[in-house]
Amino acid sequence: MHRTRFCRSLASTITSILLATTMHGARADAHDTPMKLVVIVAPGGSGDAVARLVAAKLTGQLGRPVIVENKPGAGGNLATQTIARSAPDGASLLVSSNNHTINPTLYADAGYKIDDLKPVAILMRGPSVIVVPANSPYTSLQALIDAAKARPDTIAYGSAGIGTPSHIAGELFARAAGIRLVHAPYRGSGPSLSDVAGGQIPVAVATLVAARPLIKAGKVRALAVTSKHRWPGAESIPAASETGMPEYEHLTWLALFAPKGTSPEVVNRLNKATSEALADREVKRKITELGGEVDPIETTAVKAFIDADYAVSTQLVRSAGLRAN
Repeated sequence: MHRTRFCRSLASTITSILLATTMHGARADAHDTPMKLVVIVAPGGSGDAVARLVAAKLTGQLGRPVIVENKPGAGGNLATQTIARSAPDGASLLVSSNNHTINPTLYADAGYKIDDLKPVAILMRGPSVIVVPANSPYTSLQALIDAAKARPDTIAYGSAGIGTPSHIAGELFARAAGIRLVHAPYRGSGPSLSDVAGGQIPVAVATLVAARPLIKAGKVRALAVTSKHRWPGAESIPAASETGMPEYEHLTWLALFAPKGTSPEVVNRLNKATSEALADREVKRKITELGGEVDPIETTAVKAFIDADYAVSTQLVRSAGLRAN
């Protein structure tokens, strides 16, 4: 009898120890397992730089390693598909841009739907800028608009490619101004800016971060930023809204997304941690240097912002009949 009770007691004790050890190990594994931020662009660009800034701060905020994995391709679709298929546990997140809201309509099959991912946080926002050669006769945005009205369908503008944020910004500008421009798609902002600086094309639309070096060097003239107000750090450049288009605005952005099955609790926790990371003075300074603005908002506001951007992008892509090559 005593031997039986002793054996039962011993078995119970061993089971408790094993359970405790297993649970502790599971917690340790979860704590030590890296979180992954999958970025839609290659290393070296502004999007990659912001992702790495945020990842470094999130490592401290969340108490676990946060690594960046670059997965460029198909305009961001490859990275987005990867996260859309990932476990909804907050361990794998997407860092994407306006491409996220443009591609489901631009591509015949982007491989994902807009609601396959949950918006978590806005990492940065910034305007595009309308630039011309340094010796251009267009000394103001109004001068460009007047010339385009006098000669419809003759003035070309370069963008980073069909359906890119700079293309969308250019098309929205033309509609707001009531003009017809000829779109000249390039393979990235670099080539379009190089050609406008060299006078091979009369106008280009590019992100402020991409155009800023040429603006500072005096190789191109900035006519306007595509925001409703003059942009911090670039106050000498007029806002397009100052030229009779008070409602015109198009901002490029970078945001964090999770798989759609991720719980509201996890999304809110990630949003809070990201907001704290973005509040860091050094992070804000570096993002401002890149031409961006940091404005942490809660998850409901993040979703509203993404939904609004999706509505504008979808309407424009459809009405203009845009299709990815």
